[in-house]
Amino acid sequence: MKIKKILLKISQFLIYILIIFLFLDKGTSLREIGIYLPPILLLIGASLTRENPVDIKNSIFILLVILCFSGIIASVVSPEPMYSLKWFNRTYLKLFLFFIAFTYIFRTSQELEKLNNLFIFLAFLFTALTIQTFFTKIISEKQDFGITIRMYIYPLEILFPFTLYFIFLGKKKFLKYASLGVLPLFLIAIILTGSRGGWISVISGLFVWLVGYSYISKGNIKKISITLSSLTLSIFIIIATISPSYLKMKFDQLIKGDTSQRREFVWPIAIESYKNLPLINKIFGNGLGRMTYLEDFKKYYLKRFGIEPPELYSPHNIYLYTLYKQGIFGLSVFLTMLFTSIGILIKNFKIEQPIEMKFFALSLISILAILIIHGLVEDTPFTQLLFIIPLIGAYIRYLRSIKNA
Repeated sequence: MKIKKILLKISQFLIYILIIFLFLDKGTSLREIGIYLPPILLLIGASLTRENPVDIKNSIFILLVILCFSGIIASVVSPEPMYSLKWFNRTYLKLFLFFIAFTYIFRTSQELEKLNNLFIFLAFLFTALTIQTFFTKIISEKQDFGITIRMYIYPLEILFPFTLYFIFLGKKKFLKYASLGVLPLFLIAIILTGSRGGWISVISGLFVWLVGYSYISKGNIKKISITLSSLTLSIFIIIATISPSYLKMKFDQLIKGDTSQRREFVWPIAIESYKNLPLINKIFGNGLGRMTYLEDFKKYYLKRFGIEPPELYSPHNIYLYTLYKQGIFGLSVFLTMLFTSIGILIKNFKIEQPIEMKFFALSLISILAILIIHGLVEDTPFTQLLFIIPLIGAYIRYLRSIKNA
């Protein structure tokens, strides 16, 4: 029906806008519209054709429902239920609604491939933003190294696998070669963020992508050599762009800084906080929201060191954070979702589908590897999960459609 197509196009446009502002961490009102309006429009469109917009057999959807249920239970049993439920509305409710809209709109290979054009645009954008911010804020204005541009690591590490995808499989030659040219700059941008966790996770993601590429292409290493050459070239560009003495100073700052020492006391405090929870909270969590944990951190820091903490730190570990907030039940569901996603994506390499879609799945596996590893040393921003879980759900819905064809 014509009305349904119009509603679908509007919803798709809103989601494109949402993704852009989600990564930029700006436009709160636009992001709210992009999350809440598309599901309503799609529900109206589906009601006109009596179609079910939700793929209830999608395994990731089922796990997401259980994860949301875990968030509700954690809120109910928490010391401050209303505060926790507000955080539920700000996080899991949004993820649930966005998942429904996203997986319905991008359930075909054509729609999923179109997303790559947006991803490569965002890759160019964040490369430029990182390098520009580095030179204006860090070198010219001598601002703090970590705070100023480290925020860019989160979009950069997610977009990295899609940059590789575009280089190897992009259909427009201009953008393909432009992507290849920007790859060294993209890697420089990742290095300039100063996030050691980001560096390790991106290297791991690159390794996963290259192994997967070799498997899918039956050992063809010609294009892999291009990537490795670009990586080597990036090192020379870094040395030529930044004086060796400045680079050494920043690496010394990172190695000798307080980041590692900070984790030496925040992790034990996080574990101690969890151990001292009542049994029901150990199982289902102590509630969502940042302050729920930070109050405990303050109490146990004072108990351990005898002084007030100079700053309130999160656990810097997504798994410890989830364990505290949603208990062993919520953490188990969260980990099951991550590793089930990887298992499904790998298993379906053998399904007859366009080569582009196999590499799309490989990019998703690479992103999951990046998030899982980076999560060991950081609290993964919810915006990353808000993006990647619906994307995986959409791909799995596409797989189900070609299996049933």
